[in-house]
Amino acid sequence: MIDESTSPLEVLLVEHSYRAKGAWGLPGGSLESTPGDPTRPRNDTLPDDVIESALRREILEELGIEITVISLLRIDAIPYVSEEPGPYRLDFYFRCAPRDGFAALRHGLNSGQTKPCSPEIKQIRFVPLTDLTKYDLFSTDVRFLTEDLPRLEQTLAISKDG
Repeated sequence: MIDESTSPLEVLLVEHSYRAKGAWGLPGGSLESTPGDPTRPRNDTLPDDVIESALRREILEELGIEITVISLLRIDAIPYVSEEPGPYRLDFYFRCAPRDGFAALRHGLNSGQTKPCSPEIKQIRFVPLTDLTKYDLFSTDVRFLTEDLPRLEQTLAISKDG
């Protein structure tokens, strides 16, 4: 979630309790593979918005924030991440907004009404895109925010001047 009404632009980051390195990152979650034999066709159908629904559910469960999913920005194939070793995975990056707007979310964060709902999350914070280097960011989120996002959404490019 990037608030374009601020100058400089700010992104919503969370501090994860389970990462010793790369603790700060974009909010989100994971989705387990669908059970079954990958070599055989499935007989059932899944809704078209499985990934978007999982994202909305994770953000609500972990942060207590209802979101609107605007668009899919990127799918990134991740063979290995040092901060979270494990199997090959796909990361989906979506453009989202708080359902009740950025002003309401900021008010909730500032007043303490909006706070982490999960022991996995220590803090929720808006961070200026120009200040990302001040945070111990998860490596795949660093690449997305500093390289991919400016290319995909040119209005969100960070000025080299700060």
